[in-house]
Amino acid sequence: MEFARKRASLKKKGKIDFEALRFSGELDMKMTLEDDFALSNYYDIFDKEDEVIEATNTMLSNTVRLNNLMAPRLYNICQEIADYLEFDEEISFYLASSPEVNAFSINGFGFEPHMICLTSSLVNMVNDDELHFVIGHEIGHLIYEHSKLDVVRRILSNREENDISHSLSYCLARWQKYAEISSDRIGYLVCPDPKVIGKLFFKFASGLNEDALNFDINLYLKQLDKVKELAVGDFFATHPNNMVRIKSLILFGKSKFLAGKKGDRKPIDQEKLDERVQDYLEILELHPRKEVDKMILEFFASTGCYVSLTPEGIPDSKIYLINEMLGAYTSQPEKYFEFKSFESLKRRVTKVCRYFAERHDTYKYDLLEKLIYLIISDGRMEKEEKDVIYEVGKKLKISDYEITQTIRRMSETYLMPQKRLVPQNVVK
Repeated sequence: MEFARKRASLKKKGKIDFEALRFSGELDMKMTLEDDFALSNYYDIFDKEDEVIEATNTMLSNTVRLNNLMAPRLYNICQEIADYLEFDEEISFYLASSPEVNAFSINGFGFEPHMICLTSSLVNMVNDDELHFVIGHEIGHLIYEHSKLDVVRRILSNREENDISHSLSYCLARWQKYAEISSDRIGYLVCPDPKVIGKLFFKFASGLNEDALNFDINLYLKQLDKVKELAVGDFFATHPNNMVRIKSLILFGKSKFLAGKKGDRKPIDQEKLDERVQDYLEILELHPRKEVDKMILEFFASTGCYVSLTPEGIPDSKIYLINEMLGAYTSQPEKYFEFKSFESLKRRVTKVCRYFAERHDTYKYDLLEKLIYLIISDGRMEKEEKDVIYEVGKKLKISDYEITQTIRRMSETYLMPQKRLVPQNVVK
């Protein structure tokens, strides 16, 4: 009854504006992937019909399709949620025998009805209220058409890891988690109680129901403080960790869209909401923890820009390579490109070179090699670039002879000389 009352209150606001609810971080990342990486141009290239038909056949052959006669309780809950959300596209609901506590959705792309599958372990673990959130969340994926981009992501992910750039890999991984935040908000609309949702995620984390454990949401969420302190990140997980999702939904429950009665605390506006959610998601990002790794990252950022700088700026091809170098140590390489001035950049170069010059190991030689590779990656080594390599090498306390031999060795292995080309004026 409580859920029905809260949902009725939301409905008084009129038809739900799903795009307004969408996590802005997910939308930004989607646009980056679709436009900057041009992945949207592949939506009609990667044929989905065979995949959808195969998935439908698998569901019909190995699971039970729910209907009002065989599973009236489950079926009616599923239909009630779809009706409440006014999702008019046909969905077939399935139940699969599995020890895994899970639910997933498959977009039918117009070839077959959409599919939402619940596992038997999930149904046995959760109560009806919690099931509302799970089904609402899966319909959220359908509402936001996450499968479009996910099809491209899965095809690219089937390659060898080194065939995908760090920048693309990180954007895809980030979008995948951000998409869960957007879908969680749809789940919240049909289960508008953070305590119920918190208990659901607690069950997911423990594998047990309330008969075996006493759930205390505040005690559970304190684990996130230690996660934040450890600063290891969890970047390549497909979902944000449960505590980040609960915290994000607690904030969503206080948002302007879900504002309660007069006299309640001032609701959080959409921009502030997403900023605070983004702060929680930052916990999942990948950053170096060891001092030497932090300094390697600083070396690539500062000296990479220093040796690549031209009067016109840093060429895009060099920025791409520097990003890839940084991407081996952080999921947010863009944060390390912030330089106040050329003089401040020079000071950073001097400082990081001094650090490696004073170490009794071979790091400085490896770093010099990568710097030379950056220079010759475009098939040319200009005199100014050659001079700056010797400048950096001397800051690392590497002799002129060793610098020369390193340039020779790297050029013999990687240099593919390119003629300087002058662009021609073309009238379209």
